[in-house]
Amino acid sequence: MTERDATAVSRFAHDTAVQRLDVDRFGAECRAGWRVIGDAAPNGGYLMALGARAMAERADRPDPVTVTAHFLAPPALGPVEVVTELVRDGRRHATVAARIVQDGRECVRLLGTFGDLSRAEGPTRVLREPPPWPAVDTLDEPLRAAPRGTLPEFLDRLDHRMPAETSGWTRGAPSGAGVHGGWCRWSDGHAFDTLALLCVADAYPPVVYDLDVGDLAWAPTIELTVQVRGRPAPGWLATRFTTRALTDGFFEEDGDLWDADGRLVALSRQLALVGRRPTTRG
Repeated sequence: MTERDATAVSRFAHDTAVQRLDVDRFGAECRAGWRVIGDAAPNGGYLMALGARAMAERADRPDPVTVTAHFLAPPALGPVEVVTELVRDGRRHATVAARIVQDGRECVRLLGTFGDLSRAEGPTRVLREPPPWPAVDTLDEPLRAAPRGTLPEFLDRLDHRMPAETSGWTRGAPSGAGVHGGWCRWSDGHAFDTLALLCVADAYPPVVYDLDVGDLAWAPTIELTVQVRGRPAPGWLATRFTTRALTDGFFEEDGDLWDADGRLVALSRQLALVGRRPTTRG
C-alpha cells in the first residue's frame, strides 16, 4: 500500500469534490481513473458518490443512509453540474433529489436520505454473518490476472484481495455459484467513509462472470441502491456480492459490506444488463 501524508486529501475525496454554485446547484468534474473500460463512462458507484456528496451538502447531513441512482446516459470526463432539490428536512433525516447534468443532458437521477450515523441508536440484531473469507494477508490480487479487456480503469484505486472460490473466472474457471467478493481498501491508504461505501458497492467486476454461462460482455448498471448502516472502522472491508437470477440478460447483484471490526456497514442491490461478446469472423 502506498505511504501517504496523513494530512493529504484522499484521491476519492479529491475526485468527488463539489463546489457550491448556489443553494441547489453544485459544480463537479468527472475525473480520469474511474472509468469502466477504455473510453467508457465513469463507474456508476463513483458517479453515485459524486452526486451524493452534493446531496449531503444540500441536506447539511454528513452521511448517506440510503441512495438510489438511475443511470440515464454516460457522462464524459470533464465538468458536470449536480442540481439538487431538498424534498424534506426532518429531525433525524433529510431527503434530497438530484440530477447529474453535463452539457444540458441529464446523465444520472438520484434520490437519497441523509443523516448523522454517529448519533444513530436503537435495537440491533443482524441475522447474517460476515463472509467467511481467509485472512487478508493470505490472499493475492487475482483481478490483475483477469482476461485482457475485462478490467475497470479504476482497478488501481482499490487494493482487492479475493479468495480462490470467488475468482475462478479470472482463470477461465467460474464456479457457477454467482458469488464475488473478498477484501478491499483504498490503494492510497486512506480510510473508507460512508460516501466511499457507495463507490465500493459497485467496485467489482459483474458477479455474472461467476455463473459459467459463456463469454459475457461488460454489464452496465441500470439502477443501484445502497443502504448505509454505519460508519466503517479504519482497515479492510470484507465484501460479498451474489446473483440468483439472470433472465434475458438482466440480473440483480446483492452486496453486503463489513468493516474491519466485523460490523455490517452497507447493503446494496443493483439491476444490470449483460450481453455476450461479439464473435470475430475470420
